[in-house]
Amino acid sequence: MSLGLFQRATARELWHLVLPGQRNDKATRDALVDLEAAGRVREELRLPDNRKLWTLTAAGRREAARLLPAGTKLSKLRTERDGRAAAFSEHALDVVATAGLLARAGLGYLEAFSTEVEHPIPHRRSLFTDLVLRDPGSDVPVLLVEVDRENEGVGTLVEKLASYRAWCELPAKGTAKAAFEASLRRRGARTHGLRLWPTLYPPTGREGLPPVALVLEAGRKRDRPGTKKLTPQQKKEKAKRDHERLLNRMTEVETASEDIWHAPAYGGDAVHARDAVHARDHHRALPVVATTLPLLRRHGADAPVWHRFGRRGWHTLTDALDNPDGDELLAVERAEADRARRAREAAERERRRPACRRCSAPFSDERWEEKERGWNDDGLCAGCRQADADRKAREAAERERAAAEAAAAETKRTSSWWHRS
Repeated sequence: MSLGLFQRATARELWHLVLPGQRNDKATRDALVDLEAAGRVREELRLPDNRKLWTLTAAGRREAARLLPAGTKLSKLRTERDGRAAAFSEHALDVVATAGLLARAGLGYLEAFSTEVEHPIPHRRSLFTDLVLRDPGSDVPVLLVEVDRENEGVGTLVEKLASYRAWCELPAKGTAKAAFEASLRRRGARTHGLRLWPTLYPPTGREGLPPVALVLEAGRKRDRPGTKKLTPQQKKEKAKRDHERLLNRMTEVETASEDIWHAPAYGGDAVHARDAVHARDHHRALPVVATTLPLLRRHGADAPVWHRFGRRGWHTLTDALDNPDGDELLAVERAEADRARRAREAAERERRRPACRRCSAPFSDERWEEKERGWNDDGLCAGCRQADADRKAREAAERERAAAEAAAAETKRTSSWWHRS
């Protein structure tokens, strides 16, 4: 089935796609030999390193069509030709290798990959994506992969990224222009509501457009006849120089394409005009991650070997695609802004809180509300009011006691006069 999707490959490239649990490609080589005996595959030619390049026969392609899900795009059938005349594409082998390394890391599986997927753009040359991963519900539901072997200039790669962004911003078929333009002004994920890409690909599970991955590999020049072979040490030094060149190329592409992948900061109105906003609106950005094929082979696609354009360092693919400085940070900044706003409002309220005209103690909320409702307020706090009430009660009690004593004295006086008479 794998050759039905990728047309041609060696056992090394197919290994991780068909038998990812094996420690090497021997079982894959044995399976290809068995399929050759059954007339399902054939050896097209031998590569310079003596590896066999395999492709499907007509019978094998028919069987692959039967086994693969309906609607799967099959690779074209290769016509038989003399081995010396049959050219091979190292780029195509790198595409298969990339798919295998992703699958080995749990990022996709054989049927989740498609190659040479066309993304037509009006008034432009169609964009053909080397490898597309569709795996709905996974950590990486969709990934558009470009494999580069230094056979194109940096400017061409930047143009490809611009084409990806242009395609992702196309409206869905049948969308009215006014409605589409209005949707572009919406905040958050709603800005993608009327675009074309959500009708063809699963939700990304993150802010932004479908992510693009650049996988860089050093271009190889064919050795001229009679060229002296490199020693192991020379090969090691050459591989190091090649990889440094790839990393420099990655930096050049990142710098030259900043206006394509850059995520603008949310406007101040997203939080509060008085609060600083550091969160970025990744809904309006094209996520671009990059790595090299040597890094994938050495460490695996699930290792921190991915560089996110616009971000420092190396990350795992899922971490590179996440946007901690996007909506997640915006929610934190909004919460902090709300707390700051409430603190400012509380401070302003305290500044306006009235105080007692006698003891200068601030009014309680209930006393303040009472003062606001009344028009002839005494300006005293509850404590001073209570003190006045207590004083008046004592004075009244004192008067009552004095009156009682006076009445008792009067009673005694009159009673004494009666007895004397």
